[in-house]
Amino acid sequence: MAGKRGARRDSGQELVELSILIPLLLLIAFGVLDLGRLFHAAITITNAAREGARYGTFHPTDTAGIIGAAQAESQNSGVNLAGSTISVTCPSGCGRGQPIRVTISYDFHLIMGLVFPSQTLTLVRQAEMLVP
Repeated sequence: MAGKRGARRDSGQELVELSILIPLLLLIAFGVLDLGRLFHAAITITNAAREGARYGTFHPTDTAGIIGAAQAESQNSGVNLAGSTISVTCPSGCGRGQPIRVTISYDFHLIMGLVFPSQTLTLVRQAEMLVP
């Protein structure tokens, strides 16, 4: 008899504990998801800037081609750079033996935007290569 009385007093305890923990577990799960998406976007943008700079080493005056190469590289990885800023600069001139720099500024939208004060993070990545 004593075992049954204790079980009745504790009925529903697990449900209350679960209802308290579910928001915290969801917050952690979506935070991990956002972090993974952020790393993927950062790596993709870095690769896109590198690809644009690589194209620019062979065609240093073709700014549209450099931007197109960067956008094509990011599209292959699932990140759309259509609303991003892609700048191509030659700090010392675009001649032989001079560096060419491709900088990409991308606005990353968080899933957890309701929890954090800002729903958008700006990722800026650049790559620089020498024109042979």
